[in-house]
Amino acid sequence: MTSIDLYVSGPPAWPGCALGAWAAAWLGGRCAPDDVIDTMSEFAGRHLVVDPDAIVDVAGDRDARLGLLTVLRRARQIEVRLPTSGAPQGLPPDPATTAALEAGEILLIHGDVAPSSTIGLIPTLDGDTCRWTVHRFGGEVAISPPESLGQVEYDMREAIRETATIIGGLGSGGSRSGGSELRTTLAALTGRHQVILPPHDDIRATRVIDSAAQVEAIITLAGAHAPTFGVTARHVETGDARLRRLAGLTRAARAAAVNRVIVEHLPADR
Repeated sequence: MTSIDLYVSGPPAWPGCALGAWAAAWLGGRCAPDDVIDTMSEFAGRHLVVDPDAIVDVAGDRDARLGLLTVLRRARQIEVRLPTSGAPQGLPPDPATTAALEAGEILLIHGDVAPSSTIGLIPTLDGDTCRWTVHRFGGEVAISPPESLGQVEYDMREAIRETATIIGGLGSGGSRSGGSELRTTLAALTGRHQVILPPHDDIRATRVIDSAAQVEAIITLAGAHAPTFGVTARHVETGDARLRRLAGLTRAARAAAVNRVIVEHLPADR
């Protein structure tokens, strides 16, 4: 079994995005706590809270998912960031940001949980266990204003057009995948990169999430099969930079769409 086979057969991606959106729906009265817990079960059967500095109080909770709900209940606002190297998505220089960059995903909790500061939950999937490591920022992280999804959706449509040429290069770098196998793998990867969202009214957010999943799937497959970008080292370097740019764009678009859903659900006067 290849690394790409393992990746396709793994659990859904983006547990922090899903928890943020479903917690907002629960806090806004659009779903029950059990709906949040059931959604978290899609990622792993066991959830652990790793809190080396004892920042939050989840002692006595037999189920870490219930402990996370206790923490989120006291939040003034929550949001997701999906940072990458060179694109921290507004996170300040801080050890917590370093951890978020390594993980590529962080759920920010602003407000009452940590007065005058922000804490972050970073999920790590390991088999059937999801670990949520708690980090405290040195100060309060500014809440990102809701981003208009009009430009984001346009950028994602352009990204999909650009990835069409990348698909054409798959196979020229040594891949043995035929057309049918390639389509099957892309469909599976796209499904993995979908964010499990609660019911919501913003159709544009759904379209952005769908486009981001499609582009991310192609980027993942391209990284595994090394498409041919050209015959010189400069061509290869340009191709790698192209994939990194698309990955950063995709992550920013996904975060914007998820945060739009969070804002739709979470009361502004908490």
